[in-house]
Amino acid sequence: MNYNSESTAQANFIWGEIVAHTLHELGITQVFFSPGSHSTPLILGLERHENISCIPILDERSAAFLALGFSQRTKQPAVLLCTSGSAVTHWFPAITEASHSGIPLLLLSADRPDELQDCASGQTINQKELFGSFVRGFHQIPHPTIEPSSFHSLQSTLVHAYSQSISLNPGPVHLNFPFPQPFIPTHSPPPYSLSPLLNSKIPTPLAAEEISKINQAVKSFSRPLIIAGEFVPVSVICDWLRKHPVPVLCDSLSSLREATLSGKVLRYENLLRDSMFTNQNQPDLIIVLGPLPTSKTLRNWVDQSGANRIIIEPRGISVDPLASKSQSFSIEFSSLTSVHLPICEEGWFESWKNAEERVEEKLDIAFAERLPFFEGELSHILSQYLPPGSLLQVANSMPIRDIEWFWSGSNKDRKIFGNRGVNGIDGTLGTALGLAHKAENPTFLLTGELAFLHDSNALLFQNQLVGNLTIFLINNQGGGIFEHLPIADQPEFEKCFATPQDCDFSKLCQAHGIEFIRPQNWDEIINLIEIPIKSGIRVIEIKTDRKKDKETRKRLLALDPST
Repeated sequence: MNYNSESTAQANFIWGEIVAHTLHELGITQVFFSPGSHSTPLILGLERHENISCIPILDERSAAFLALGFSQRTKQPAVLLCTSGSAVTHWFPAITEASHSGIPLLLLSADRPDELQDCASGQTINQKELFGSFVRGFHQIPHPTIEPSSFHSLQSTLVHAYSQSISLNPGPVHLNFPFPQPFIPTHSPPPYSLSPLLNSKIPTPLAAEEISKINQAVKSFSRPLIIAGEFVPVSVICDWLRKHPVPVLCDSLSSLREATLSGKVLRYENLLRDSMFTNQNQPDLIIVLGPLPTSKTLRNWVDQSGANRIIIEPRGISVDPLASKSQSFSIEFSSLTSVHLPICEEGWFESWKNAEERVEEKLDIAFAERLPFFEGELSHILSQYLPPGSLLQVANSMPIRDIEWFWSGSNKDRKIFGNRGVNGIDGTLGTALGLAHKAENPTFLLTGELAFLHDSNALLFQNQLVGNLTIFLINNQGGGIFEHLPIADQPEFEKCFATPQDCDFSKLCQAHGIEFIRPQNWDEIINLIEIPIKSGIRVIEIKTDRKKDKETRKRLLALDPST
């Protein structure tokens, strides 16, 4: 296709301005972009907007996880922007996580015009529908023109994409922009006007009928149990259970761990491994709020319990991986206060509460010995000494399990985050940095060395970080989680599964100008927790023995609720 060079450049330029103006009107403030030529119109429009912050990130993969972490904290979509070709494919790991975790993102990819597709043009791949079902919507943007009707159409598409990203099932939305060259006009574009944005309303489900069905389904039981996933609001649960308390098993990322709730149960890993306790405390009703916690012990016990199971998930998606029968309902968690819980039989609530307290006392005694650099003790100490209101990102594999098993609850309102959508180690560091960026509270990361190395490119964000991140780097020379699997006894284990790495983390930090500390004892670590840095990144390496830690975990998780 033949384009008039000046009119093409002017159309490209105006569309970049319209994108920036519209996103600002929608409340977007943060853009993470990776440099490239074909995204020039979008970069210029966004960078020149006085109320939008644009941060260049060399690596598209790191940029995507930074955006994910930022949106995870703010609950509003950040914008990701990159050029055409293979660049956009580097977003994929973060997009799968955002999709499964329900984190809103707006993905703006530049593309080559239609005539350069499928003809071996450089930096050109088929970007249409690239992310398939992992995005909440895909929008192929037409070639820019200076027709006023096209301005309105572009605005409408952006508003719709934003609405899709923050819908009842939030997640990433992809917009693909083909830009023919040239990108920068020689003369100022003609003046143009834009229509006011129409309010984008998110549809809410009609809950009355669903609540009536739930009330009918739960009314005849006397041993109810609640399992609270990571997204359940504290205020709703506390209001719901104020009159009729029920035992609540709390996910490792649940805000209920940091709230005043007399019936919260954090030590379910110990309780459910004790056959005497499970035989005496068999529920007849289990209400699951959102996705199940990661614990295999819990999942197997629920599956085999024979209890009637009610699943409540506002997003209208399936979050039940178990084989046993269940009923699923889609209502917002704010409607839970209209659900009438059955009255517990005498002693049911107290049995769980007392067992929880007995295991907690035994763990406190065990940890008071100050076990020599045991990974699980770090999780316990973090729960005791992290400042109120802190943010903690937790890596997958062993760190998230140690939080689940050894974190002591409080009412200090700390927020725990993790990439539990697809449970990978991808982007651990980048997500934590995105979480920390512009956060008002001290931010921490608990990670193993493999997850840290997997995402070490994210350290390039050091000089652009507005905020602070303290990283507790557990170096156990390999993948500690595999020690808990049958493969650990096989001769191929160290090479093929544990995969220990030879890295001097002090030199890696030095290369990036990042503070590095290797503490010698728990008191030094506690001091570093209580007095975090005010800005920048600090890495604290703690060397542990994963084989000894496996045995220590086994011993601590065998502590039973008996007197």
